[in-house]
Amino acid sequence: MSRSAIFVGLSMFLFVFASAVSVKAAEKRELKADLEMHHPKGWQFTMPKGDPSKGRAVFDKFSCYSCHEVREEKFPAPGGEAVGPELSQMGPLHPLEYFTESTINPSAVASKKYRGADGKSKMPSFNEDMTVQELIDLSTYLASLRPTGVPKFVTGEGKVIALVSGSHQVVVEHGEIKGFMDAMTMGYPVDAKLIKGLKPGDMIRFTIDTEKRAITKIVKLKN
Repeated sequence: MSRSAIFVGLSMFLFVFASAVSVKAAEKRELKADLEMHHPKGWQFTMPKGDPSKGRAVFDKFSCYSCHEVREEKFPAPGGEAVGPELSQMGPLHPLEYFTESTINPSAVASKKYRGADGKSKMPSFNEDMTVQELIDLSTYLASLRPTGVPKFVTGEGKVIALVSGSHQVVVEHGEIKGFMDAMTMGYPVDAKLIKGLKPGDMIRFTIDTEKRAITKIVKLKN
């Protein structure tokens, strides 16, 4: 056999061997990934939809109005200093699961304003008294709340906390916007050109489209 034939044969053998090793390594990586992920790819916890009217009854049953005002609802007025945010504007701002977490683990989402000296939410726990179905219905009721009589555009002022360029959002810590929203920190959709030149820590005056829940205008203020 000629040297050239031997060289060609050896080259083909090495190529096939290397390919087999590469495929086997890829298969091992995929198997390892499957073993490490014990749930379906893309899985995310979601709540089933409940009955908002029954959820309202749950809100009343547990006297949630003692700490939370709901404008346009005829609950007794909160007594003393409010230890939780007004809720009528919350529905469009958060997914259903946010309200579930806020109920069973309020310290995970409570803003600094509503935390005690120990750093935890001032909200009491209802986890031993509230049934799962009551939790589902209450979450659905809270997610259904919408403000009424709100103008098309409102203006607020606050501090830029973060810029999320990938999703075109600006996270703002702002004060109360009268008749629309309590003081809070949250992200708003925004056109990329409006946040050009902004950075965390900047003070801004912004205009919100209350129907789209998006910021349509930003004016940078002097810090």
